[in-house]
Amino acid sequence: MFVHPSFHVLKVIIQEGSFTKAARKLDMSGAAVGKHVKMLERKMKLRLFHRTTRTVTPTNAALKINAEVKQSEEHLNEVLEELDNEQSTPKGRLKINVPMSYGELFLAKPMAKFAALYPDVILDVDFDDKRVHLIEEGYDLVVRIGILEDSGLIAKRISDFPLLMCASPRLIEKLGEPSNPKDLSNWPFICYSNAANPSLWSYTDQDGKGASLNLSPALYANSASMMKEACIKGVGLSLLPQFCCRTEIKDGDLIHILPGYPAAPERGVYVVYPDKKFMPLKVRKLIDLLEKS
Repeated sequence: MFVHPSFHVLKVIIQEGSFTKAARKLDMSGAAVGKHVKMLERKMKLRLFHRTTRTVTPTNAALKINAEVKQSEEHLNEVLEELDNEQSTPKGRLKINVPMSYGELFLAKPMAKFAALYPDVILDVDFDDKRVHLIEEGYDLVVRIGILEDSGLIAKRISDFPLLMCASPRLIEKLGEPSNPKDLSNWPFICYSNAANPSLWSYTDQDGKGASLNLSPALYANSASMMKEACIKGVGLSLLPQFCCRTEIKDGDLIHILPGYPAAPERGVYVVYPDKKFMPLKVRKLIDLLEKS
């Protein structure tokens, strides 16, 4: 059994939502509060709080312990033993967020395999293209595509994610075969609405230098499937993920135009999670499986 003062410190941090406020209430220094938390984390080999510049969020482990602090010592020891077991056998709830189109096509099978391999883990999978706050919204892991912001979270690249500029044969017949990016300046463009600048195309020129071009929006969508269908119908050209347009290019329904000017910078598929030091075993096992898929 760990010393009770440390559990009391944990409880006050959760109540106050801040290390600084907890230190004030306990009449302790911020450093002393931090030492209590680090001691508990080191003893249990579990992360108890996720800390960002905006928030201090208790982990599920911290919430479980806090709920039992008022109970008997025996009951608390049972919870601690259960948490310790989760570090040797994957178990408990695992909440993840993945992009809709990519997730359905490439991640549904490996995640179903994971659920079959680890029946003690309850997968909670959110297929959605919206940008979520991993810590604030209680996710254990999210899958991200593209260029990552510096968020202070841990990101591991699991695959490449090339984007191809595509157009339908009918649009090319109407507007002519482009020979360089400037030829596209007046072409209608199907924009990915979740992008920071949906109508901007950034690419690498034939001298290996970065360049960009503002295109003329014809349609906005946050779905790769919607963008592809509109592109096939000749609504406009579009920058499409290779995974969703490979077959259409092979069949001639779409044409990969200006292949000598690849989209830049290169995109990747990443798993993003809060912490390396005390990563739950269930998260580690899922990352390992996704890397091999």
